[in-house]
Amino acid sequence: MIPAALRGRRFSLLWLLAIGALGVTLAVLATIPLLRAPSDGTLGTLVGKPAPALVAQGLDGTTHSLADADGRLVWVNFWATSCDPCRTEMPAMQRIAEAYAGDVLILGVNWGEERGTVVDFVDRYGVEYPILLDPGLEAYYRWASSDGLPRHYFIGEAGTVVREVIGPLEPTRMVAILERLLASP
Repeated sequence: MIPAALRGRRFSLLWLLAIGALGVTLAVLATIPLLRAPSDGTLGTLVGKPAPALVAQGLDGTTHSLADADGRLVWVNFWATSCDPCRTEMPAMQRIAEAYAGDVLILGVNWGEERGTVVDFVDRYGVEYPILLDPGLEAYYRWASSDGLPRHYFIGEAGTVVREVIGPLEPTRMVAILERLLASP
């Protein structure tokens, strides 16, 4: 029979080992986000693949597609008026659309909202780059493998997705991505 004092020490040692194992497990789990893919959009479900089809009617009544790029880099942005980060990004995207007009075509694809809601939003925020309507979300689900807005896809001249960013982009990060892509051969 094991004396009570020794049993108490053994029990305490087991608790210490269990707490230590839990601490190591939590430390490993905490580092997992650091081990994920870089946040520069170089990895994603569509990166390196041909861009899915995108043909939709714009607010101006014109049918727009990726072919409108005319040799420019295309930035496809899926957004909604109810998306806080989308509302924050769009004024910066408008400034970028103006500054990079000869090099970049931004196509904003609205996430299934009514035309009147989208028109009011675009007028209020002064967005002038093409805004496409996707009332049945057909385009969205051709591009997206999961839910979440905003979504940013950058398509190179060959029609291949070269960057994919899910979530909001800060204006400095927008410019950094564009500068990197425009400098690439």
